[in-house]
Amino acid sequence: MSLNERVKYLEMKEKYKKKLRPWYKKWWGVLLILFILLIVALSLSSAIYIVKQIQEIRNGKNIELMEAETAKITDAIDGNGEHYSLGPITAKIQIMVFSDYSCPYCKESMPLVYSLAEKYPEQIRITMRDYPALRQESVNLALAAHCAGEQNRFWQMHDKLFEKQDELLNLGINNINHYLKNLALELSLNTANFNQCLDEKKYLYRLNDDFADAEFLGVEGTPTWFINRYKITGLYPEENFINLIEGLLVQ
Repeated sequence: MSLNERVKYLEMKEKYKKKLRPWYKKWWGVLLILFILLIVALSLSSAIYIVKQIQEIRNGKNIELMEAETAKITDAIDGNGEHYSLGPITAKIQIMVFSDYSCPYCKESMPLVYSLAEKYPEQIRITMRDYPALRQESVNLALAAHCAGEQNRFWQMHDKLFEKQDELLNLGINNINHYLKNLALELSLNTANFNQCLDEKKYLYRLNDDFADAEFLGVEGTPTWFINRYKITGLYPEENFINLIEGLLVQ
């Protein structure tokens, strides 16, 4: 390329310099980029807002689910109110005991129940519930206690069933009701009403309710205690229960 041609080329390049610039350096390209950035920013802002809203909704639902689950647990512990208790209904400490008349540990726990009820006559309420899961005879024994309770003799029959536990469990399922009817006679119950109640399994629905609640609460053995919702399984020294009760009373 000659010098003259080169000069002409540079003159032409300068003349068309603006037209030869990349699109993103032109005014409309800059505006287009700014517009795209604005759209992206708005999209991100909307996405963040939507995510926050979803989280708030989910958190709200989680809270509602937790509250619903807590209510179910509370209802399962309290039961339907058709149970026998020691202590005032307004007591600060509510103790629910899932027990089985066939269970030797439940038999051993009864002196503890009475001792606590005597030590804290106004501060605690102990309610007995049935979890007849150990043996087939457990259902018959629990029904006998409820049939006696119909005549205001629940605790007398309750104690007698544990007192005669070994003897009762050696009878076999076919002979146990006959023995229970004799116990009713010993306790001066109206035997005609007691016998009919036992034969018709009148209070089986209570046992079913207790059993369903115990299963829901994850009860695996007896005795299982719920002390103001605190779950304890098994038989422990009285001192352990006193420490827990004393701690709850000062809260």
